[in-house]
Amino acid sequence: MTHKIMPAVGLAQGILLLVDYSIKVLQKQTIIFTPADANASPAEQNAHVLQVIVDTLFRLTDAIEQAELKRLGEGSKSKLSEPAQNLLKISSEAQELTAPLIEALLQTQKKGSFGDPRWSTAREALCASGVWKERDVTGLKKKLRALRREVDVALLLALRQYLDQSAETGLPVFSETGPHTPHWEKWQNEALDAVHANEWRPKSKKAVEEFSKQVDSLITAANEAHFCDRIFARLRFEELDDRLHSIAKPHDGTLEWVFHDQHTDEGGVLEWLGNQRGEHLFWVTGRPGAGKTTLLRYLFRNDRIFDYLEAWSGHTPGITSGFFFWNCGTDLQKSGLGLLRSLLYESLQDMIYGPLEEDMGILQRLFADRWEKFRSYGGGLESLCYTELRRAFELMISDASKKFLFMVDGLDEIDEAGDLVDVVPLLINASKKENVKILVSSRPSPAFQEAFEKRPRLWVDDHTTNDIHKFILHHFSHDDSLLKLRGNAVVPEELSIVTLLSETSCGIFLWGMLATRFLLQELTGNDNFTTLQNRAEMLPSDLDELLSHILSNFEPADLETSAKISALIEAHGYSSLLPLSFALNTDEKTSLAAHRHPLKTAEVAQRIDDMRQILTYKCRNLFSIFDTQAPEEALPALDAPEKLKVTYAHRSVRAFFLSAPAVSKPSTDFDTTNAWAASHLLMLKALTPPPTSGQMRIWPYLASCLESGLLLSSTSGQQHITYLSSALDTALAHHTQSPTSSSSSSLASSKRPTSSYPSAPVVVTSDLPSFPAQDTKLTAPLDLAVLLNLQAYVAAKLPSADRKAVRHAMDYSAAMRRRIGLGGEEVWLGGREKGDERRGLVSLRAEYGKSRTEIDVLMEYYVQAVRWGKKAPVFEVGEMV
Repeated sequence: MTHKIMPAVGLAQGILLLVDYSIKVLQKQTIIFTPADANASPAEQNAHVLQVIVDTLFRLTDAIEQAELKRLGEGSKSKLSEPAQNLLKISSEAQELTAPLIEALLQTQKKGSFGDPRWSTAREALCASGVWKERDVTGLKKKLRALRREVDVALLLALRQYLDQSAETGLPVFSETGPHTPHWEKWQNEALDAVHANEWRPKSKKAVEEFSKQVDSLITAANEAHFCDRIFARLRFEELDDRLHSIAKPHDGTLEWVFHDQHTDEGGVLEWLGNQRGEHLFWVTGRPGAGKTTLLRYLFRNDRIFDYLEAWSGHTPGITSGFFFWNCGTDLQKSGLGLLRSLLYESLQDMIYGPLEEDMGILQRLFADRWEKFRSYGGGLESLCYTELRRAFELMISDASKKFLFMVDGLDEIDEAGDLVDVVPLLINASKKENVKILVSSRPSPAFQEAFEKRPRLWVDDHTTNDIHKFILHHFSHDDSLLKLRGNAVVPEELSIVTLLSETSCGIFLWGMLATRFLLQELTGNDNFTTLQNRAEMLPSDLDELLSHILSNFEPADLETSAKISALIEAHGYSSLLPLSFALNTDEKTSLAAHRHPLKTAEVAQRIDDMRQILTYKCRNLFSIFDTQAPEEALPALDAPEKLKVTYAHRSVRAFFLSAPAVSKPSTDFDTTNAWAASHLLMLKALTPPPTSGQMRIWPYLASCLESGLLLSSTSGQQHITYLSSALDTALAHHTQSPTSSSSSSLASSKRPTSSYPSAPVVVTSDLPSFPAQDTKLTAPLDLAVLLNLQAYVAAKLPSADRKAVRHAMDYSAAMRRRIGLGGEEVWLGGREKGDERRGLVSLRAEYGKSRTEIDVLMEYYVQAVRWGKKAPVFEVGEMV
């Protein structure tokens, strides 16, 4: 069964996409698409369109270089089949033909200026600018079309040989297909079937012409799949599910009240799910800490609600998605932009890859302007703005053939008032549709009371007292200290304390949880139930006052630790557990002295255990650890420690820390910038390469180090060259280390006829700025420093640098900047737009954007072979450490 793309098909696809795209770029009829609504989707400037075309040509060229058959061809070509060798030759010809086109487009871009009349085609741009003449265009098109025919013949021969080998060995040829089957596997099956059924042979001109139509469908499918993948990549964000996973499961036996009769009767939330009275928005509310988020998380995709939903949806296909706003999270986790991206991503994933098996053409309809830009010149793949997302969302839910249930938690956690003004009307308007129901939650602030005044609602704290009683009773029953204290006797005072705590909580589950854990942790061997009851009676019923009371009982060292953790989270956002453990106990000097080596399993385990102890006992559960992995896919903590995150136990805890600096501010000698800088460097030094072929993630760790180093310099007034050197040296050591070579084999691959193709070695690449071409290969720390324009570092290193190394760094930087073009650095440095995952690299972006004139002059001086009698240009670096 062909569960893997045939090497010939993989390389042929790469060549076909490059050749087909190049031909379209040169055609008169390929009009550069201009959206009808300029406000919703503005037309692009000439320079941007040309940059997109150049980027696409580079991307398709890179795809050829990365094809499996290319890697196999690096060895002895005599082991390869005739069609494989032909495809390798054709791929080189295709790259040679398109290289002048790329150069011509870049020259055309340079000749243009802002405000020029928009070109209607790329062909017009090339000829009107005088860079090319019409004969240059037609000549290249003719050569590309001839190359396309050669690809068709070579690919047909490869498939024919595959079928003949399969017949000889008796092995199956075709694989089963489904919604998750990649486009190439579907095409591979269809093509093999067509070649077999029609007995196509490469020597038959008619057969090649018929097969060429089959090949056209591969190009179409590949382009559609790429558009689909990129749109999904623009919708999804790395931390999309983090908030969902941070919400603790309800305590055993709690929240069952939501399924009791009063909630299945008219007015209850379950009855609302199934009714058809036109009440399509339900509001869950309650005071801070009551358990609104826990309730919505409990209901979200809970199998027990589906019967009620079906009473409303009937036989109409149903789509359920949700979003949990998080004030402690990133920009996207507390904004309308994040809401729309999440709802669209989850809904469309469900439609296309779920039981509905919707055609991916739905993305082309929802993002029609984007699709037309993509078809026109490869555009339309940049970041999605709020207006586009809202329009796509409204278009999606306008499909009355589907029913949508959206659960949106924590409207009060939206960060900006402007977002709130947009989001509430968006949800209300969506709920006016007969095929949409929305379950929302928020605190009962006046704005929400007014917005949801006439909607059915549920006050959570009216129903939680019994649940709180169960929680407290369970923890009292299972506490070792109380077990020793009570022995085998039934102690009335204990039940009295449980009742007192549950009643004092007034339905606020967070109060009950914090109070219970605080009392139990404060127990000593000299205490008795009378002492415990006295302490319980002293607990204030107000949540903020309870937090103040808990902190007042901290030891000074524990209070300092809690304050440091709060400060570190505020400076960095919720962090992975290991980096936080480093930041808590490490400084810059220690991180510089550390060696580059992966953390041992025992050390990871110890750090995880130590942090759990700190957060539970020293910080009295005011912070929590959660796993960002989906439970059904979760790896053990030691195998994926980066998935363990630390945050506040609740938004109310965070608010208290921020509002009470007198008790929650760390000592003046604790510097979060220094602490995080040390942590980032230690994490970079501890990276482990992947055990099999794949990409090693280095850049996020290096970028954090470089950003920290620049921040240290700006706050201290000293250039932290030693720190930057350590970070760059470590990253390049990871990048250039020799990958482990071994033959790739699997049960699936061993059962298919692959005698024409030798096994490929294991290849480990990195995500540092680099491309396959020789002039864009990263080889030394100075290369990266020159590209990123780290001027102080470069100036400090030049006097002792080898002249050839300086020249390579200059050439690499120039080639990379030519390769990525206008705005291309955002792949690594991010943009300034809200929601950009690398938006935090402010200092690094600013450094990259500085004028390079002075540093270029300095590098030109140090690259000279003879410098006698010449004075080095002056470049002020300042004090270095």
